[in-house]
Amino acid sequence: MRDGTRYPDILVVDLLGGLGDLVMVLPVIHALARRNPGAALRVLTHAPGDVLVESDPAVTEVVRAEKGDERAAVAAELDRRRPALVVSTTRHSGIPEEIGSRGVRSVTNLWRNPPPDEQVSRRYLRILAAEGLVDAVDVPPSIHLTPAERARGAAMLADHAGPGRPVVLVPGAGMAVKHWPHWAALARGLADRGTPPLVVTGDPAPGPWAEELARPLPPTGLRGLAALFAAVGDRGGTVVGPDTGPVRVAAAVGARTVGLFGPTAAARYGLGPAAVDLQGLPGCPHRRPTAITEQVCWWEARCPLAADGPACMADLSPDSVLRASLAG
Repeated sequence: MRDGTRYPDILVVDLLGGLGDLVMVLPVIHALARRNPGAALRVLTHAPGDVLVESDPAVTEVVRAEKGDERAAVAAELDRRRPALVVSTTRHSGIPEEIGSRGVRSVTNLWRNPPPDEQVSRRYLRILAAEGLVDAVDVPPSIHLTPAERARGAAMLADHAGPGRPVVLVPGAGMAVKHWPHWAALARGLADRGTPPLVVTGDPAPGPWAEELARPLPPTGLRGLAALFAAVGDRGGTVVGPDTGPVRVAAAVGARTVGLFGPTAAARYGLGPAAVDLQGLPGCPHRRPTAITEQVCWWEARCPLAADGPACMADLSPDSVLRASLAG
């Protein structure tokens, strides 16, 4: 189906709350921009992810919504400037009803009938293609960085990495259910092979292993981190971490990534064409690839198969991750 319409003003709403969620919707933004050249394309989303699209040539304006006030933010943006098309990933807080009440062309359910083995970004695009709104369904997530940002990222990497292909570890999991318990063993394995890793620190701190076995990176903003990851990619290096926003950012700026997947299914939430996605405990009977928030373990990391943390994450051995990290 192709409706042939060109939409002069487009609003994309992503208020799911996660940085990774916004990265997964970037292909939608870029496909809509290609189909509607010259359109005013606005993105309504949360911080901190809003900065990832602030220099994107496809995006005319980025509007930030406060958490807890999402429906009001959508209503205000629809009132401020009436769009010709609204595309939204967000199903909570009455947002689809708010959009539907305005009588504009809209797609407010990009989660309909998902196959368990199709990546989320591609599923979004297939739905929009079926609606006649985009042409391509194989657009990978891509984050635009300015030349100055890329230069700063390369300089930061040069200041902290040794020669050769760097390996950057991203231990922050965001959710306890995605915590991988073998970071120290991985860092030791890399150091023993002459590749002392860099580590992205944050809150909570990764632990004493980061100081003993790795080179902690200085704090930087999200775009600075993206630029650093781009420099890692330019040097043929690898970024290793769980299924979280920062690792998705790394993949979206072209770095090779090793993704550590446990509660989420790599077949559905994989990081992209340059990624090695490792799935822990593939046969877990409690994993629900198309309904992850309904899993028994999701919110409090209470694993039915292990008393000391998610069995699926523990199942990813340090040796398997080490081999994947050095194989690029």
